Amino acid sequence: MRTTFRTRQPYADKFLECAKRQPCTSPVRPERFMEKMRTNQGSIGAISGMGLDEDGLERKNPVIVALGDSVTAGHFESLLPSDPEELKEFIRKTRKDGTDPTKESRRRPIVEITDSRESYLEKFRYALIDCYELTSVSAINAGIAGDNLIQMSARAERDVIRYQPDLVLINGSLNWDAHLGTTAEYKELLRRLVQRIKEETEADIILLTPNGDLPNTLFGGADAPAPTTPERVQAIRELAEEEQVCLADTYAVWEAAREAGCPWKELLANGINHPGVEGHEVYAITLMKLFE
Repeated sequence: MRTTFRTRQPYADKFLECAKRQPCTSPVRPERFMEKMRTNQGSIGAISGMGLDEDGLERKNPVIVALGDSVTAGHFESLLPSDPEELKEFIRKTRKDGTDPTKESRRRPIVEITDSRESYLEKFRYALIDCYELTSVSAINAGIAGDNLIQMSARAERDVIRYQPDLVLINGSLNWDAHLGTTAEYKELLRRLVQRIKEETEADIILLTPNGDLPNTLFGGADAPAPTTPERVQAIRELAEEEQVCLADTYAVWEAAREAGCPWKELLANGINHPGVEGHEVYAITLMKLFE
């Protein structure tokens, strides 16, 4: 399904302008990946002079894997009832219907729009194609809605390492809370994931700070607590420096946008933590600054 949410003016233009003005603060750049993109020119080895690889095969096209949650997967606006009682009844019926073997159709109802065509990964891939016009590049979307960093780490072999990617994006901070661990524990888990990818692949790694998010009033009501996301944002910034990997600081753009008069509620497709199309464009702009 295609998302129909669009950020209203003047907020959309202000938001994108903040992304364009925000400087890249990462001292580390994806040099190996950039070299792969420059040299993989799409012509056969015998003509290009590049030759075949050690297995006698033509060179593999560059591969990107994006590990993340619903934002990476391309989820947008919610279709759930906003009334608390209607929401409870919706969930009750969904669970009952989903486990009833007598139902002719056991398809789960659609609870939110998923439009991977508008995801930041696709926008980033197209921006790379515009920048490096002589090569193909594959992008594997390993974003799963509802996932947290514990689950992402558990599926690292299946969803990242086995592809032997040239570039790995890690965007996994929004679904973390105190029930999963402290911010310090989050940071060490992220460190172990980064180190494993370093050890088992030759990929450059980009850590992404997330988009802004608001209290989850859908399930927590008016008294829903404020997100603890800023704590993990700082942990990601520190870890990128400590592990000498790239940082795409998307959250800094969201902070700048709020200071410029863009309420985050206007920028979120579901009003909680899913950016709209413009927010995904901001992710792509921030990533491409690493290639300037």
